Amino acid sequence: MGIDICPPFFTSTYMKNTLRMAVLTAITLASSLAMADSGSKGSSKDAVADPLLAVPDILFVRPVGLAGSALGFAAFVVTSPFTAMAECVDESWDTLVVTPGEWTFVRSLGDFGD
Repeated sequence: MGIDICPPFFTSTYMKNTLRMAVLTAITLASSLAMADSGSKGSSKDAVADPLLAVPDILFVRPVGLAGSALGFAAFVVTSPFTAMAECVDESWDTLVVTPGEWTFVRSLGDFGD
């Protein structure tokens, strides 16, 4: 009969779903870290440059790099008519798409050099 002062995001179902999503995200990120060595081109020492920096890299830096790649691609699409007029599409593609993509997907885990 009274007014419910508890916000809807404090309900038991919402909290359980949030916890499930957090656990699944952690498992997904941890499994990608565990499989990082399976597809490396060089020796197994090249897959993880610094083991202490590998976990923060996969949890924080790679998602930021993925967002940067998406934003770079969007910026390329928006600016491509202008770069086409200036005849420098290849340079803008390399700067806006390839560089963030290499930083996110090609770089060894924990390698922040260069």
